[in-house]
Amino acid sequence: MSNRKLFKIAGFVGIITIISKVFGLVRDLVIAKYYGTTITADAYNFAYLLTGNALILLGGLGGPFHSATIATLAKIKDNSKESGSFLIKIFSITFLVLLLITFAVVYFKNEIVHFIAPATGHDISYQKQLWYLTSLQLQIMSPLIIISGLLGILCGVANVYGGYFWPSFSPILPSIAIVSFILINPDPKIGIALGIGTFIGAILQLIVQLPDLLKAGLYENLQFTIVKKQKAVSDFNHFLGPAILSTSIGQITVYIDSFFCSGLQEGSWTATVLANRLIQLPLGVLLTSFLVPFFPRFSELANSKNIEKLKETSIIVIKSLWFLTLPVAVYLFLFAKPVVEVVFERGAFNERSTLLTSSILIALLLSMVAYVARDTLTRVFYSFGNSKLPLLVAIFSIILKIVLNNLLVEKYQAPGIAFATSLVTVFNFLLLGFLLRKQIGCLGWVKHIKSLVKMVVATFIMYLFGLLFLFVFPVNIEKYDFFSKAILISASFITCFMMYFGMALTLKIDEAKKVLEEIRIKLVK
Repeated sequence: MSNRKLFKIAGFVGIITIISKVFGLVRDLVIAKYYGTTITADAYNFAYLLTGNALILLGGLGGPFHSATIATLAKIKDNSKESGSFLIKIFSITFLVLLLITFAVVYFKNEIVHFIAPATGHDISYQKQLWYLTSLQLQIMSPLIIISGLLGILCGVANVYGGYFWPSFSPILPSIAIVSFILINPDPKIGIALGIGTFIGAILQLIVQLPDLLKAGLYENLQFTIVKKQKAVSDFNHFLGPAILSTSIGQITVYIDSFFCSGLQEGSWTATVLANRLIQLPLGVLLTSFLVPFFPRFSELANSKNIEKLKETSIIVIKSLWFLTLPVAVYLFLFAKPVVEVVFERGAFNERSTLLTSSILIALLLSMVAYVARDTLTRVFYSFGNSKLPLLVAIFSIILKIVLNNLLVEKYQAPGIAFATSLVTVFNFLLLGFLLRKQIGCLGWVKHIKSLVKMVVATFIMYLFGLLFLFVFPVNIEKYDFFSKAILISASFITCFMMYFGMALTLKIDEAKKVLEEIRIKLVK
């Protein structure tokens, strides 16, 4: 499949993902309105670390089960009997293993909650209430651990056989379920609707993947044989082990952050989660739309030993992601407080919540550019079946995260923890780039340096234009009501990005010309 065809698929997946992210934003708005940055919201988000995050990280697009399925199934997809046998084996084994893990989480739920949310520095009544609410949410959402692995496998199967709609669109279902249960019975003191809505939505997300499995025709050859060994299953397990460890160890940094946040002012963890959601809104769209279609391409090029083409394709993806990420990061830096205010400030989410969330958001912005490049390089390693090096990098990152959190948290509180995350993400990207160069040689950054400098120039000019906009229309002042601020934020977003794209075209940046050419083709058609 040509790169142009893959970019078209990326656009299709991007549109679907944007719709899904919009529903996710609506979900966050409803949660913020009814629960704000209270202890109930903190408890749900602490419990979500082990349950909802498992669904996103293990079962989501680009997660270890999804990546392992693509990397293995792509080699045998033309042999329906072998692929059918492979699928039912990994599905059965995954279900049994994750079932045991779920039982362990429920049995030791109190010990787990005390570990991830010690609430050091708070009085005993606050600690007991936080632990009770978190344990309750953890018990309700624990089946998500089982669903995560099964969902990742089914999404991988769909992508291998050309199915992109439901894997990209299905995350909308948990958002709809959560909002529905909150509107029926919000219960702000306990928040049961949050846990039940998340659980029901995950079940629906799993069910809608089944049509792609039927279209692939694998169900006709599903055979389970315990005795007979299968190389594909061994390859899957060989890939999956380090990939899960890498993801899990990467997740440990989130647990570390929750540990530190639990001892800070009430709502610090919820504010951190919401700031991350605002970051992940554009990043999730970009990474999903690009890496879902391009990861199978990386695997094909790696299997065929076409290293030069693989390097060329990977750097094109990174440049495209940077072209779209740089202006978003700069815009959020300029308009962080009014954006958070317009998006979240209503109901229980008050001015204190806005100030806390926007300060954390600014501290996270440095991570955006490194994040997209890091995830792309990780997929290049995965395309070679090498998940061990990303694992080692993740281990080093944990050590660095602990050190930076200790250095920054006392003086800067939650924003200090967020800035430590940004520094660790940059470290991840640079180390992965160095290790990949050792494996396949330089990606060819030098010949792209002119294009990258042009991107920086266009972004800087957009930054200056944004400052001018704030000088003429100071949206931070109190005289503007909600609707006036919403209009100004929308206007600033449109004008800043028009300025950026116009400068990109003036400077003849390749990525801008590609976008313009695709628009012209669509208009002609």
